[in-house]
Amino acid sequence: MKKNAKHIKHRHLILMSLLALLMLSTVGAIVATSVIIINRTTREHRTQIIEHTAKLATTFIDGDKVDTWMENGKDLDYESTFHSLENIIKNTPYLQYLYVYQIKEDGCHVVFDFDSVDEETGEIVKGSDFGDLIEFDESWEDLIPTLLAGEKIETIETVDTYGWLLTRYEPVFNSDGKCVCYVGTDLSMSGVRKYVNNYVVVISIIGAAFLVGGIALGMRIYLGARRADQMESLIERQKRDKELTREIIEAFAKVVDLKDTYTQGHSFRVAKYTEMLARELGYDEETVEKYYNIALMHDIGKVGVPDNVLKKPGKLDDEEYDLIKSHTTKGYEVLENISIMPEIAVGAQSHHERPDGKGYPLGLKGDEIPRVAQIIAVADCFDAMYSNRPYRPRMNFEKAVSIIKEASGTQLTKDVVDAFLKLVDKGELRAPDDVGGGSTETIENIHKDK
Repeated sequence: MKKNAKHIKHRHLILMSLLALLMLSTVGAIVATSVIIINRTTREHRTQIIEHTAKLATTFIDGDKVDTWMENGKDLDYESTFHSLENIIKNTPYLQYLYVYQIKEDGCHVVFDFDSVDEETGEIVKGSDFGDLIEFDESWEDLIPTLLAGEKIETIETVDTYGWLLTRYEPVFNSDGKCVCYVGTDLSMSGVRKYVNNYVVVISIIGAAFLVGGIALGMRIYLGARRADQMESLIERQKRDKELTREIIEAFAKVVDLKDTYTQGHSFRVAKYTEMLARELGYDEETVEKYYNIALMHDIGKVGVPDNVLKKPGKLDDEEYDLIKSHTTKGYEVLENISIMPEIAVGAQSHHERPDGKGYPLGLKGDEIPRVAQIIAVADCFDAMYSNRPYRPRMNFEKAVSIIKEASGTQLTKDVVDAFLKLVDKGELRAPDDVGGGSTETIENIHKDK
């Protein structure tokens, strides 16, 4: 009998090992596939940008004027063209260099060459002067005959002294159909590897953590089922499982806070305020704990926002603001398939929705907004004002409370604000070290006005 029980136990261990291996292989496959897709999509997107930019630049150049400029010098038409091309390099994302060369046997003759900013040092890299002669680079030796013939070449990817670049040469023709020069555009790819690496780290952490958590939870449930008569022991295991779940979620929250150094501890403070509000609103302890965990993950999507946007000290332009707002959708996509807590994705997606329908990403109104997101919104708004940041001190407590109160029914849900004000009256929200003072200036919108 003991031998048979030992055999069954051994078989169960084998099955668990195979299950763990299968889960590990699945996570690995998901990570690998995601990296391939992101790499391909990013390259395709940037290739489209550089090809469109090069073609656009050619439309500003009068092919019949180029030889005249090179022979007789600059004129008013040259200056007008210069400013048009200058606007392109200033307003095209990732565009590192823009230049126009006449390709001749002795090398590249500069028609236009614009200054650029070195991505690593932030220093200005001066472009070559009009009429300068630049010798052919050895790496371009095979392409020189094609360029001299005025023919098109495909987009080229290079890694050299100028950095990791996508290069596109687009011919400019005169009215006789002769190629008189080439528009050269170099688009930086330096951020792609960092973006992909960050994505891999985040996905790997999430995948590994939930893999470990899933295996651990499965093992505990299995062992608990074998000892159903030991109820006290089973209850204790379930408690530890809850603690494990919270520890995993708190670990992810720390990843978010490490990503955004401007808001260190923000996720934990918002979770604490959410817990206090939920309890004040009369929810049971199980729901209060669930809402706490959901709030911890409300900003997980920020790991997908580029550092130069997330940590920008000044106001954001339209494109940067859209990237910031995308953290709600990115967070939902990361969390939506976590079956252990189905509602966890809701907080990430909907905490910037507003009762008046002016929020994002879906423009939900009133009761369309999930209840947990209504609560997180108040907690998030309060912490954004009542916390110190590297670029400003926390807001005066009474000032922050008055702003929350004014937003009731429009930006924030009324009964949640009422619960917030009750906590204020009880003295449960003022920081222990707050003896008065603090900024009384209204925090301006981070989005740059047009």
